[in-house]
Amino acid sequence: MQAELYELKPGHVQVNQALQWDVFSAQGLLLLHKGTMIQSESQRDRLLERGMYVNRADIRKPKVEGQRQAYDPFGEWEQLRKRLVRLNLAFMGVARAPAANPALLAELEQLATRIRVLVTRAPDIAIFEIMQMDPTHYVVAHHLQAAALSALVAQALDWPEPGVHDACRVALTMNIAMLELQTVLAAQAPPVTAAQREVIDGHGLQGRRILEAMGVLDANWLHAVEEHHPDRLGAGRTASPLAELAHHVDVYLARISPRGYRVAKTPSAAARELLQHPAMDKGLVSTLIKLVGVYRSGTYVKLANGETAVVVRRGASAHAPCVCSLVSGAGMPLGEPVVRDTALPKYAVAAIVAKARVMVRFDRARLFRLVGQG
Repeated sequence: MQAELYELKPGHVQVNQALQWDVFSAQGLLLLHKGTMIQSESQRDRLLERGMYVNRADIRKPKVEGQRQAYDPFGEWEQLRKRLVRLNLAFMGVARAPAANPALLAELEQLATRIRVLVTRAPDIAIFEIMQMDPTHYVVAHHLQAAALSALVAQALDWPEPGVHDACRVALTMNIAMLELQTVLAAQAPPVTAAQREVIDGHGLQGRRILEAMGVLDANWLHAVEEHHPDRLGAGRTASPLAELAHHVDVYLARISPRGYRVAKTPSAAARELLQHPAMDKGLVSTLIKLVGVYRSGTYVKLANGETAVVVRRGASAHAPCVCSLVSGAGMPLGEPVVRDTALPKYAVAAIVAKARVMVRFDRARLFRLVGQG
């Protein structure tokens, strides 16, 4: 039986909030997926004028269910990850045969907006998810991490909202010309081949060309994608601030991610390497380190009493983060996470523990409820 459609009213559609339903035309054709974000009043008005319809059975669901779905940053992060899987697959296709693709660009803009909104509304949760993200699908993980962290750093630098949005777009597309190769390299143990090196060295310029073919006209965006590896620019050329931000975030995240030929570095070790690297901007690196704190949300630590805990968010001081213990001093998983006050000597942070050594499942939202949203 064909679904009965209900026409949405202006009050049903909010700017910068994810749609709660799949949206159809009056003829029943799918227009927008559930979770799509309307980016402006003018876009919403145009869609409403054309007619936005949903399954009447969905719109009749009790209000209490809608309230539970008001804004779930953890659920939003998972939706972003799924959307980026589809987007990267589409990017790979465009990279093979560059051509105009306004629909794909519109999807990219929506994704960038949703990331910007998420890091604004829940910055500690965004940092937690960046550090906890499953690296199995490295390309997706890296680009979602890069976009979120770029937005966070741009905000910390007091960039205006359009600049923060640009930072997201650049992070999501800076490697568009080598997405397939990135997947190979993430698991490759032997050294990079000459052919692979050629792709790596040219992916900035080729990425710009692909975006131009797709229909991107924004010069800041195009230049930043081309220049996001400043060390590969010719003599006399300097990278833009947008490109420098993308480069620093890219390098930092690459260091804390595992590869087929090496284990991941701890966030502290990665930050220390960046500070000591002569080609890195010390001010930009310092902002990044200050943003995520000494003990990054989402990292694992050993406490003075022997327990292993996860840092949930920043605390009152840099060396006393809010943590929940997951494993006892004897090495046994605790039945429930336990909040520990790391300002007390017996619960002080003693060391950082590699993520690969902690095999405990937990409810992320529950951790934040236990320590408070902050």
